[in-house]
Formats: sequence, structure tokens, C-alpha cells
Amino acid sequence: MKNLATNIIHYWLVGHPIVNQFEFKHGQTFGATLLFPIISILIYLSFTLLSLRFPSLLPIVSTTTLRCITATHSLILCILSLIMVVGCGVSIIHEMAANVHDWNWIICYNRLNYENVILRGPIFFWCYVFYLSKILEFLDTLLIILSSSRSRRLSFLHVYHHALVPLVCYFDVAIGQSMWHVGVITNASVHVLMYAYYFLSAIGKRPKWKKLVTNVQIGQFMFCIMCFGALMYYHFTTEFGCSGIGVWFYTFSFNVSLLVLFLNFHFKTYAKSNTKKP
Repeated sequence: MKNLATNIIHYWLVGHPIVNQFEFKHGQTFGATLLFPIISILIYLSFTLLSLRFPSLLPIVSTTTLRCITATHSLILCILSLIMVVGCGVSIIHEMAANVHDWNWIICYNRLNYENVILRGPIFFWCYVFYLSKILEFLDTLLIILSSSRSRRLSFLHVYHHALVPLVCYFDVAIGQSMWHVGVITNASVHVLMYAYYFLSAIGKRPKWKKLVTNVQIGQFMFCIMCFGALMYYHFTTEFGCSGIGVWFYTFSFNVSLLVLFLNFHFKTYAKSNTKKP
């Protein structure tokens, strides 16, 4: 029974033709052009700014309805994030078994050997799904705007993070950035916890681990920054270097900015609140 369940999971997450034969083709695969994330981001920012400037243009949504929508949205993204974690993880294990004598690709996609195959296969299918999920996460902002507490909850950090992540993910997938699968598992794992918190809060069972969610988010940015150091070592000590190293500098800078903003948010939210306690 256990082997049957394992085989079923492996088939749907790795062996299914849609997953196993996936190829990211520039200009052909849905969303596989730079114009796609740029237009998506412009629409997102325009809608956000217009909604804040002219709130009367938005329909009035009851608190009960908004909670139901938020719960459904959060549950979908929580489950999707979990599937991406398992799918990408199983795909990596599958690739490790297929290339048992060469595991360097886990950290460094050799630019010579991976030039023509890097955008194909199960790992990049889940990286692609992760990229598209960042567009779906734009709904997080809409749900905040529709709430009565939007002035308190909608911060620069929130909009900045949601606006730039799709662009980062596009470059990571389109160029074949080394260690991108590690980033997918790390961020998707954090989102499992985060959206589970949002879901439980929406159904009236607010858990007491909001601070944990923030700390885990901060931890993922620190982890990504450390991964950058490992990649630099491989890039300068291997003969042909690592694929997507230029994008890594952009990703590194973005993670540093998020780390600073999240630390500032953590200090303002928790450090100051602790000083108010008797």
C-alpha cells in the first residue's frame, strides 16, 4: 500500500507527461515573455493606487463574504504551495537518482553542460508553476483593499514585495538560474505556514504564531543570502561557471532589501509592543 501511494505521488508530480516533458519555450509557453510580468505588475500597481485613491469605485463587500473569499483564497494557495514543495522536492530526488555521479547541479548549473537542457523537465515545471503562482498572489492585495482595515494593513513592504517578485521569478526561470529549485522549496514552504495562518484567521480560529510567520520569512531571506555565497564559490572555482549568475546578483539585492524591510517591520510590530507591556 505504501509503495502504491509512493508510485502514485511520483507519477503525478514527476512522471506525468505534462510534468516530465515540460519545456519553458520563450514566446510560446504561457507567460514566457518579459512583457507578461511587466504588464501584470503595471496592472497590479495601477489598480492598487487607483483603489486607494478612489475607494468608492470598489463594490461594498460584507465582512462575512470577505472572510469566505479570504479563507478560500488562502486555502488554495496553502495547498498549492504544499504541492510545489513536494513536487519540486520529489523532482530533485528523481534527478539525483538519475545523475548519481554528479550532484553539483544542485548548487551550480554548469553553463556548458546545461545550456540546452536547463529549461526542461520536472524541476523546471514546478519552478514555472511557482512563477505563475506569484501572479495569483496579487489577490492578497485586493482582499486587503476590500477590508475595513486597509489603511493599517496595506504597507509599502506588502506592495513592494508583491510587485517585484513576479519579475524576479520570470528571470530565474527564463534564464535558468542555478539553485532556483532551492528558492522555490524555501519560499513555498514559508507560504504553506503563512497561508495556513491566514486561512485559520479567516475562519475565526486565529492561531498564536503570527510572530513565528514573520520570523520564518526573515529566516528565508537570510538563507537565500547564504546560498548566494555558496553559489559564488562554485561559480569561481568551476571551469565554466554557473548558469544565471547575473540574475543572482539581482535576486541577492532583492532579498537583502526584503530582509531589511522585514526586520524593520518586525521591530515596529513586536519590539515596540513588548515595551508597552507592564
